This record gives sequence, C-alpha cells and structure tokens, in this order.
Amino acid sequence: MAEQRVEKAGTPAQPRVGPIIRALRRGRDMTLTALGDLTGLSVGYLSQVERDLATPSLGALTRIAHALGAGIDRFMPVPHRSGILNRAALRETTWVNPGGMTYQRLHGEFPGATFSAFDITLPPGFVGEIDRHEGEEFVRLLSGRVEFRIDGRAYLLDPGDTLHFRSDMEHQALNRAEGPSVLFWLGPSPVLRLREGGHGR
Repeated sequence: MAEQRVEKAGTPAQPRVGPIIRALRRGRDMTLTALGDLTGLSVGYLSQVERDLATPSLGALTRIAHALGAGIDRFMPVPHRSGILNRAALRETTWVNPGGMTYQRLHGEFPGATFSAFDITLPPGFVGEIDRHEGEEFVRLLSGRVEFRIDGRAYLLDPGDTLHFRSDMEHQALNRAEGPSVLFWLGPSPVLRLREGGHGR
C-alpha cells in the first residue's frame, strides 16, 4: 500500500514521484518514448519528471499512472472518499511533490462522475508543463496573478478573471505574483479517485 500523507496543514513528506515513475516504467520494460506516446507528454519532459527536475500537474500524473497501470495513490496522498458532499471544514490538502502545487478537492465521489474540480495553489515562481489532452477546462483566479499561455497566446489573469478553453490546445500556467496564487479549476478526466478495489481509509 502506498504511504498515505494527507494532512490539513504543515510540510508535505517524501518521497518524490520521479524515482517511483522510473522504477515502474523500467519494471514494465517501457521506454520513455512509449510512455510519452501513451500520455501525450514529451520524452524530454518525462525525463525531467523522473529526475525530479520537474513536477507533473495532477492531470499529467493521472495519465502517467494510468499508462503504468498504477493507482494515483501510488504517487501522492489521496484524500478520503467524500461522497457527494464535501464539507469545507473537513477538506484536505494534497500535493504531487513538496514545494509544488497544492490541491483541495471540491468534486464529489459517485459512479459515472465526468469532471473534477479543485482549488489549486501555485507557489511563487511556478511554471507549469506545456500540456494538451482531450476535453475542456474552466479556470477562475481567486487570488494572485497567473498567466496562461494557450496556443501561443498569453492571457494574464487578475482575481475574478476566468478562462474557458479546449484542452487539446497547448496550454501552460505561470504564477506571475510575488507570493502564492490560488485558482478554481474545473476540468475533465476525474482524478484523485481511487481505482475500484483500491486502497482507502
């Protein structure tokens, strides 16, 4: 069972995801090129992730986990199952790597759910991966200042501003504030849901 490191506050614990991804990939005799074909992520970026030079977003990590036949709980803390009601006072914070983005899950848990929703905190200096995948995404900036680059065009968001775009367009987020920025994110491919029969608490 993967170590569960969910907490409401404090410093996230190790391990980082890079060595776990590399060990699983090599255990399956899978090349970086093959993993890139399955996830839509570049070989160069995946190499940086495995060497802990880059931290994947939750969406990218979900696709990596699926390609490797692993549950997302193998790589990061997974909040408790919440049902259809998610109480603000009980909401848990999770992360992919210490010092990177943190996530508060807002969506519920029920069969057939088709989207995910999070409050996401971007740390100072954050530069996300360039990504593209199926679906669409909606973002509302809650605090700070964030630049989104979508198909080569820059959109600078101030608090209250929103973006709604197709996910098959190349997109990237950069924190332009001196401190953390917080945004509400709604998108496809439900994540932070344990696989059927997976571990829970």
